[in-house]
Amino acid sequence: MKGDKKNDGVLDMFRKEYERLESYQKILENDGVPHNELLDAFTKLINDYQALLKDTVKITRIGDTSQHKLLKAKEKIEVLNEKLVESEKNVRELNTILMFYIKATDK
Repeated sequence: MKGDKKNDGVLDMFRKEYERLESYQKILENDGVPHNELLDAFTKLINDYQALLKDTVKITRIGDTSQHKLLKAKEKIEVLNEKLVESEKNVRELNTILMFYIKATDK
């Protein structure tokens, strides 16, 4: 599990998975592994893969939900921004009218 400083957090987060992968690779590299040990390792590998797949599906759902919420928030922000621009335009127009009124009443 060699890593640089940028990946230390990721490596720590997936330490268990990297250790499992390393142990499976060692079994694969060993030519004299008994059949029952290979079968046990294969069974563990399938169980680990199933757990990772389950986590991946969960993370994907969470990500999709978060993305949907962010898109809705973005739409609301865009609508509010349009209203703000319109309000600023109205304030400028009212200021212009007010300035004409003040000039007209000062005479």
